[in-house]
Amino acid sequence: MIILPSLEKTSCLLGLSLALGTACLAAPSASKDYISQRPPIEKRCFTSPAVEAKITEVKAAVRDPELAWLFENCFPNTLDTTVTVGERNGKPDTYVITGDIEAMCLRDSAAQVWPYLPLMKKDPALEKLITGVVNRQAHCVLIDPYANAFYKDATKVSHHKDKT
Repeated sequence: MIILPSLEKTSCLLGLSLALGTACLAAPSASKDYISQRPPIEKRCFTSPAVEAKITEVKAAVRDPELAWLFENCFPNTLDTTVTVGERNGKPDTYVITGDIEAMCLRDSAAQVWPYLPLMKKDPALEKLITGVVNRQAHCVLIDPYANAFYKDATKVSHHKDKT
């Protein structure tokens, strides 16, 4: 069962994510054990020392344990669960699953990696991952400048292809 946080905490979490470290010092919640819901390290798609350091920094600055727990689980989710890092023609290539289907939407993939931009200079592998997203987006636009989502496998055909 998932218990959603209050709107105040959700807004504060968004602010934390956007500001990457501007602490939201909310009043402490009732004492609970908040266990990480992240995949085990060996099952994560990508790990970044800079992202892990930011999580530690933000958690130390936030007095509300539930809010700290939310940040710990939400901030790295794109890297933990949706990216595939590789190379195409000797250049970084990163595919980002951006929804409930295994496709990469151009707008959404940009939004998903945006919070990590300030951390790129602290982590060359993260910088390469984000460069790979830009390269993949450029490749997709060259395939079809009017499309908004692409499969990782270019030979896959959408079930919507023949619908008008």
